[in-house]
Amino acid sequence: MSEQIELFKASINKSWQNFYEAMPTLLFAMLVFGLGLLLIKKFKSFAYIIIDKKSKDPLVSDFLVNVISLVLTIFLLVISLSILGFGEITDKILAGAGITTFIIGFALKDIGENFLSGIIMAFKRPFRIGDLIEINNFKGKVTNMSLRETLIKTLDGKEVFIPNGMVTKNGLINYTLDDLLRTDFSIGLDYNDDTAKAIDIIEDILKNKEGVLQNPEPYAVIDELATSTVNVKVSYWYMTNNIKVPGTKLRSQIMYSVFKTLMEKGFGLPSDIVEVKMLEK
Repeated sequence: MSEQIELFKASINKSWQNFYEAMPTLLFAMLVFGLGLLLIKKFKSFAYIIIDKKSKDPLVSDFLVNVISLVLTIFLLVISLSILGFGEITDKILAGAGITTFIIGFALKDIGENFLSGIIMAFKRPFRIGDLIEINNFKGKVTNMSLRETLIKTLDGKEVFIPNGMVTKNGLINYTLDDLLRTDFSIGLDYNDDTAKAIDIIEDILKNKEGVLQNPEPYAVIDELATSTVNVKVSYWYMTNNIKVPGTKLRSQIMYSVFKTLMEKGFGLPSDIVEVKMLEK
């Protein structure tokens, strides 16, 4: 028993001596790795500013900076292991990087999916910062984009973080891709009124309303012969970069002008008519 204790003590002493002798190398490797991470972080911020000025696209800049940062971090890890005397196993580490990446990617599938979607969006852009979009029942302006998520500010002021995987998998509406948007509304006229004259009045309002584009030309047409009214559909185009998106104020002004003018001209705007028949017993 005493012999085993002595062997154990000798083993501990030898391990401590080896550790003591390797301490300077270990501290140096840790210092190199720590300083390297700090320099990479500083370089990442500097590189983002430079790349963003060239690309003028935050998503592309984020992608390129993250790739550069990853390559530099792997290179730093290899250098640190070489300082510790593990240069022979760095090749094995690099060789096994593919398998490790697969395992990590499977374990973090959702994160990887969002990251990959961010890369796809960096080169095939469905929208940009400042665009008004609608996705998965969320509608708002894009305020920030990264490789993992897209931030939009809804029309009622909410900040919504949407994973990029959701952006690529779901249907997306971009209201401001070319800064051109059409709006429609309907108004019901009395069957006894002169519908053609009413249409001329409405189109005249559209032609003289500031903010309404004349090319494409605005128009008013009979849309439906309903039970109680002749429904006229009014359509017009406007530039979203000139008026407040989504143009609800402009729409309200046009609807009020049409309503007021038609009423002043003696046109009737009836509600639904219900016919009641009294049957004799």
